[in-house]
Amino acid sequence: MTSRLRGLTAKQAVVTVAVVLVLSAAGGMVELFFDWHAKRSQVQAQVSQIIGAIDGSAVEAAYQLSPQLAERVVEGLLDYEIIQAARLQDNFGDLLAERRREGQAAATSRLAELLFGDILVYRRDLVRLGAVGKTDVGRLEVRLSPQAVASDFYARGRVNVALGLARALGIVALVVGIFYAMITRPLLRLAQAVTRVDPGQPGRHLVPALAGHGHDELGELVDSLNALLTSSQRGLNERDAAQAELMALTHDLERRVAERTREVEAANEEIRSLNLILKAENVRMGTELDVSRRIQQMVLPTAGELAAIGGLDVATYMEPANEVGGDYYDILHGENGRVRFGIGDVTGHGLESGVVMLMTQSAVRTMITGDEDGAERVLDVLNRTIFNNIQRMGSDKNLTLALLDYRPGPPDGETDPGISSHMRISGQHESVIVARQGGAIELIDTMDLGMPLGLVDEIGCFVNEVTVALRPGDTVILYTDGITEAADDRHRLYGLDRLCDVISANWQRPAEAIKDSIIADVKAHIGAQPLYDDLTLIVFKQIAERPALAEPVN
Repeated sequence: MTSRLRGLTAKQAVVTVAVVLVLSAAGGMVELFFDWHAKRSQVQAQVSQIIGAIDGSAVEAAYQLSPQLAERVVEGLLDYEIIQAARLQDNFGDLLAERRREGQAAATSRLAELLFGDILVYRRDLVRLGAVGKTDVGRLEVRLSPQAVASDFYARGRVNVALGLARALGIVALVVGIFYAMITRPLLRLAQAVTRVDPGQPGRHLVPALAGHGHDELGELVDSLNALLTSSQRGLNERDAAQAELMALTHDLERRVAERTREVEAANEEIRSLNLILKAENVRMGTELDVSRRIQQMVLPTAGELAAIGGLDVATYMEPANEVGGDYYDILHGENGRVRFGIGDVTGHGLESGVVMLMTQSAVRTMITGDEDGAERVLDVLNRTIFNNIQRMGSDKNLTLALLDYRPGPPDGETDPGISSHMRISGQHESVIVARQGGAIELIDTMDLGMPLGLVDEIGCFVNEVTVALRPGDTVILYTDGITEAADDRHRLYGLDRLCDVISANWQRPAEAIKDSIIADVKAHIGAQPLYDDLTLIVFKQIAERPALAEPVN
């Protein structure tokens, strides 16, 4: 009994049982994996189909800020058994509607969360297509029920395990029987025959053929013992043939490399010729950009114009990031001490942005010189002029633009005797900074005072105006985002807070000194880094005692 347990048949049976069980377990795991993967894909496709079906309604609910429509959307989602909870927010992050299926949250299994936790939550940004492009209007979030997702997977898993075990037992019995009849027993007979071969004269007593195995692997094994030397010689012959073929391939490769080398040299020569052409073209373009830069500097307000403005201490600064900047500013002195300031920023920089800037400067001067007074009218005409020209240029440029109308005297209805003047602000640009007595900073947000010019042909309905009262000594600072977004070598931005700190620390100084302090601090921040955007700054300060009004400079 002990010898039988140690025999080949017993060992083969044990190994077969172990191998089949391992393979069955591995096959079951693979099958479970594919079932799990298929279930995930099915769930994702189903959820995408559900969300896609209600996407339009969700977008409208978020766009209209309608809680009633949002409630219907989330209630419709809970009609699907697979969905446990849903919520709908607008683009401000405010909750419009939220629903959760009762009785499921507490029953969540840890295994279901482990298997499907990463696909239980779906978030979709709600985007509405309009005349000006895509607009983000809100977000839809859906959470799936782990039990609903995993129930079918559990049931199929139990069936697969039972079937796998049954298959394993059947395969073990079948394989053991077949292996014994077809392999184990003939091998035992072959082993007995080999032991009878004379080691000194192996050719005298050849291994006899096994009955029934003359043309299978066992028969081939017997033939291989007698043909070993012949097979070795055949291998040597094949090796020599392979070496000859390798040498031929090596010669062919060397020939192809030589041909490619000649082609590369010809290509390099062509590249050198193109580089010479490109160098000449760069010289020509540099000349054109130099002329454009000089024209841009020529249309800026002169020091004489700024000095002639009575009652205000004015300082300005502009430094383009590239050959031609995309920033714009202008100061126009009118009658009775009235001063109009304009500041804008064209997207990008370079020659094309400089052309849009010059176009804006000419249009603003034309409107204001024509004594056009209404902010809505001025900005609407400016926008249509710039929009039409940009369309003609085939460009995608646009610009932010703010207009300030400074006037001596308090605004209408103001009774505070300490207020000596006021300004009216319209148009969308960076925040206007007002430094009050003592260095207190006041920020006037211009986001709701207009919209970028050149995007659409009609903006009149978006233009608004705000009035800011000024006292003697108050300082107003206008700037472009090239200052607040100036970056150091670690990509840290200069920022609005730091700009306000510099202004607050220097508010009592003259406008020129405040301007110099800001620019010096920006340059210290960026260090050796190049400018990535234009730097433009306007500082004007109420003189404590207003002198007699100066004549306007034409």
